[in-house]
Amino acid sequence: MKIDYLKIYNKSHNNAVDLLRESKILFEHECYARSYALAYTALEEISKSQLAADVFTRFSEEEEFLEKYINHKDKIKRINWAHNDANSFPYNEIWTGPDKEDIEKVSPKEPLWDKRQKALYVDIDKRNQDVFVPETNIRKEDAQDIIHIVDVALQRIWEMTEHWGHQIGTKGFMK
Repeated sequence: MKIDYLKIYNKSHNNAVDLLRESKILFEHECYARSYALAYTALEEISKSQLAADVFTRFSEEEEFLEKYINHKDKIKRINWAHNDANSFPYNEIWTGPDKEDIEKVSPKEPLWDKRQKALYVDIDKRNQDVFVPETNIRKEDAQDIIHIVDVALQRIWEMTEHWGHQIGTKGFMK
């Protein structure tokens, strides 16, 4: 059976968009831990979609996809460009309105696997015998940061493929 990498690209990308939308709903309801976890998962899905696109366009080999698409840390490592872009001009400026000069500079922190885990599971500090629930491990700012990174990743993909007309995948902006 031949794997349809274009279908994987489209479905993974669309799933990332849905995960981000749901992450924002949770954020609006002050569920920051779960919001972080869903946004982190959206980044993984974007990474998977880009890897599938790279195989489809023959920029990467199928073996690389099969090795990396199930590895959480590899997927996040492959999408580090989104974190870098989110910290670079013009993506590190957010309009807060109402005037055009109402701009806030942001510098989102790197998405971390350990933080994603802490956003979902009760954590134990054996040394101090403390127990932490996800809500105490993930702050509002953590969720804001990762949501911003996902927004930038999706914007950059749109810019490269729709606005500038590059082929799908990372070749257009991973030079």
